[in-house]
Amino acid sequence: MTPLTLLIILLACLFVGLALGFPMAFTLGSSAIVVGFIYGGTRVLTIAAMQVYSGMVSLSLVAMPLFIFIACLLEKSGLAEELYAAIRHWLAAVPGGLAIATVVVCTVIAAMSGVAAAGVITMGVIALPIMLRYKYDKSIALAPIMAGGALGILIPPSVTAIIFGMLTHTSIGRLFAGGLIPGVILSASYMTYIGLRCHFRPSLGPVVPPEDRLPFRQKLALSRGVIIPIVIIVIMLGSIFLGIASPMESAAVGAVAILVSIAIRRKLSWQLFKEACYRTFVINCIIMWIIFGAKIFATIFIDIGTAQLVRGVLTDLTVSPIMLVVFMQLSYILLGCIVEEITMITLTIPVYAPILVAFGFDPVWFGVLFIINMQLGYLTPPFGYCLFYMRGVAPPGVTITDIYRSIWPFLIIQASVLVLVLLFPQLALWLPETVFALG
Repeated sequence: MTPLTLLIILLACLFVGLALGFPMAFTLGSSAIVVGFIYGGTRVLTIAAMQVYSGMVSLSLVAMPLFIFIACLLEKSGLAEELYAAIRHWLAAVPGGLAIATVVVCTVIAAMSGVAAAGVITMGVIALPIMLRYKYDKSIALAPIMAGGALGILIPPSVTAIIFGMLTHTSIGRLFAGGLIPGVILSASYMTYIGLRCHFRPSLGPVVPPEDRLPFRQKLALSRGVIIPIVIIVIMLGSIFLGIASPMESAAVGAVAILVSIAIRRKLSWQLFKEACYRTFVINCIIMWIIFGAKIFATIFIDIGTAQLVRGVLTDLTVSPIMLVVFMQLSYILLGCIVEEITMITLTIPVYAPILVAFGFDPVWFGVLFIINMQLGYLTPPFGYCLFYMRGVAPPGVTITDIYRSIWPFLIIQASVLVLVLLFPQLALWLPETVFALG
């Protein structure tokens, strides 16, 4: 069979499996094994076993369960609740202040956990009822939680960056550093938008009534809740950027630090620890099975010659190299509506990576663009993960239509930052080049 015929069979198996509702991990792996068996016989079983084993022993992935563990501890321990209480009282007199405080806390959670679910679920439970109680419009109450939570896959220590680095052999430390400035720009843009919109339309995000505001001394006392998260973030990211620790070692230090901080506050219990461990185990297993399937799929995709076929078609196009990168980003936006990031890496990187190398594009820059695109995917209807996280924790009065309607201004902000990083690569490359040159 020709590579084109094999590609058609491969994609048909993949999309039929997804349409029938089979789990992504098994759909990826089994569709690749079927086509590999047609192409090369029983040797595909050896390839599959080798790819699963290489995924199991990859040291790059050791940091992933530790960051997930940190996120689970944040959900259960009350640290995020204390942090939100401190910041929202300082911003009580600002139009949209509760929503701005939500973005701030989501940014801090992102810098501690590396996953989107932690911010959306935690702040959906803590912040959303408070904003609705103070008569915030649903568009201002819902979207900052989802968009702020999605920062977890861009701001280091991003689990998505770990997976991207492992599957593409890109430095995880550089990807972490590359995502920091775009992540801060996104966070600041969200807060600016909320502040300006609520300034001109105060009914969308009313200020907290004077009788509900705290005096200065009480706000100062509450500010102690900010210290522990900031210290943990500085320890984790500082150790990576200064070359003192690898992402794996930094994750271990962060996990120990948050356990100690919970113990000091006398909230550490066996039940909390057990629940965090169990949730970490479940999430990590799901991700690992997807990685196993993705590695098998990518290997067969290359082995049967389809990657070379598609790459040849793209390189024969009479367009500039930067337009090829634009095309790649558009393909991610479309794919982000229906599949998650690991599948996208699996489908595209065997094709895109050699083109990027041939034209001299920096893989860290492309990785940051990819991760920003994944944020769009997490928020894009109909299948964005953050939309469903929010639906799961929202009170009964909030409908899926409310959630879909609220997110569009923040998608525009994300798309604008994507274009900004595309046009000015140093936004993603300056910090990695500076930090690792010093190291």
